[in-house]
Order: sequence, then C-alpha cells, then structure tokens
Amino acid sequence: MIVIFKKIASYILRQDVFNLYEVIFLVVGYIKTERLDRKIFSKLEIRNFDDNYVIAIDKNYKTKTKKRLVRYIKKLNIDTLVFSKELDGEFKEEICNMLLNYNVDILNGKRLMNFMKLEIVKYVLDKQNKNMKNEDIYIIFKKNEKMDFENLKEFIENFRMTNIVTNDLNRMKNIQENLLENDGILISVSNNKKKALKRAKYILNINLTKEELSKYYINRNAIIINIKENVKYDILNFDGININYFGIKCPDELIEKFEQIGENFDFVKLYESILLMENVNKINNEKIIEKIKKDEITISEILGNNGKILDEELCT
Repeated sequence: MIVIFKKIASYILRQDVFNLYEVIFLVVGYIKTERLDRKIFSKLEIRNFDDNYVIAIDKNYKTKTKKRLVRYIKKLNIDTLVFSKELDGEFKEEICNMLLNYNVDILNGKRLMNFMKLEIVKYVLDKQNKNMKNEDIYIIFKKNEKMDFENLKEFIENFRMTNIVTNDLNRMKNIQENLLENDGILISVSNNKKKALKRAKYILNINLTKEELSKYYINRNAIIINIKENVKYDILNFDGININYFGIKCPDELIEKFEQIGENFDFVKLYESILLMENVNKINNEKIIEKIKKDEITISEILGNNGKILDEELCT
C-alpha cells in the first residue's frame, strides 16, 4: 500500500509545476560522485539522510554502475532525484532514459523559482533602483486552472498596474470585473499578440514555450523572466534579457544541512527538495511563501542563456 501511495504522489507531482502540494510524501535520492573505497565492488555507496538517501558513485564509475543505480532507485522506492552539478548533464539524461517508465521526479529548481518569482522581479528592480509601486508588470500564461487570483495577488498588491496576457480570457475577465467591482482594483486583461507586450518592460512568462512566446511582439528592451520553460526569446532586433534561473543565499544552519548531503549541489534544488518534503500536505501558496521568507532565503544572482547576468547588463 505504501508503494502505491508513493507512486500516486510522484504522478501528481509531475502533472503541473503549480500543483505541488497534493502529494502524500516523498523519498528523495541525492546523487553525487565521490572517490570511494576500492573494496566497494558496486562502485556506489548508499547513506541515509533525514529518512532519504544520499547515493555516492565512484568517480571512475562504469556502465554497470548506472544500471545498479537505477535498480537501487527502484528498490528503495525513491520517487524524487537531485543530481549534483557534475552529473547534471549526459549522466543525468542517461539515468532519466533508463527510468522512463518508472515515475521519478527530477528536481530542477523551477518550483522554487515559481514561489520566488516576485522576489526575482524585486531583485531586478532593486539593481535598477526602481520602485515596484511605480512600475507595471506583465504576466503572460496559457490556460492553466491554477493561475487564479491567489497566484496573482502579490503582483496586484505591489505594482502600479498588473497586466494579464493570456488565452484564458473568459476566466481572467471575470477576475478583472470582480476586482474592480468589489475592491476598486483595476488590472488589464488582453491577448493581443501585436499590442499586449509592445510597451512591456518587465514580463513574467509563466508557462509559454519559445515558439509560443515568439508569436507576440515584445518591447525590444524587455526583461523576460521565464518560470516553467527555459526560453531564449531572440527574434530580430530584440536587445532585452531572458532570465531562466537564479541562485539563492541561505542561512548557516541550512548550509550546514546541505553540506551533509555533499558539496557540489545547487542550493536551489536542495532547498526545493526540503521545501517539498516539509510541505507535502499543504496547498496554501501563501504559507509556502511565508516559510521561504522565514527561512531567510534570498536571491543571490540571476542567470540567463549565457550564465550569470551582471548588474550592468540589467542597468543598460
């Protein structure tokens, strides 16, 4: 019965980046390389960590080691994986292909990025010495039942004007009317591909792919923050910035916990795994955001298609 519940958890978790906390529980496997004792025949070593597993693979691993790793992932009922930086490439792709018919979630930091999207926008504005209250934000997304007022209100409350660009017009028009009638708050709702983003300086792309976003005419100097997809909006004459990822600063107690897992891991993915484990039964996004603030997680850098985006690039 436990295994069945875990499979259901994994399946639900992968359905939507915004639908995270209908999960029952998780078992996480942290995969890294290490120089192991020569006596270890299997070329991998499994250690316990907070009821989860750290799996160390010998630096001189062989093809057989990958197959053994996959067998252990299945045997231990691991449904969520975090790969260290040196394995986040061809090795990870091979393991994912071998697990194709086995419901395992590979953490990529995008869930945490979704919860910290307002903080990322604030980071950009702070570097530009801009005040949110004086700026407009443009949020673009395709139909998604979880994109409701709860997901939008932090922007509505903090920006001069929130502009919604979506093909989910009927539902968003209802939200627009209710906000105006009940709270006297005005938001813009449109899906005009030629005009909706023509003057946008700050665009939050929730879930459009590059092909879908390229159908819109976008301000040539816009800063686009891509939440679900890594997008390189690079049509002719576009001189703006694509933000696809970020780095975080953590307090010392969290860093000490991360060090128990290993040195060469991305803090974003490690914190995302802890956040998922601690909040698997919560469905209130606001509480999750409050926890991130309580844990003193802050933005340390933002990354684009070519790596770290420098402050001077944001200010040009």
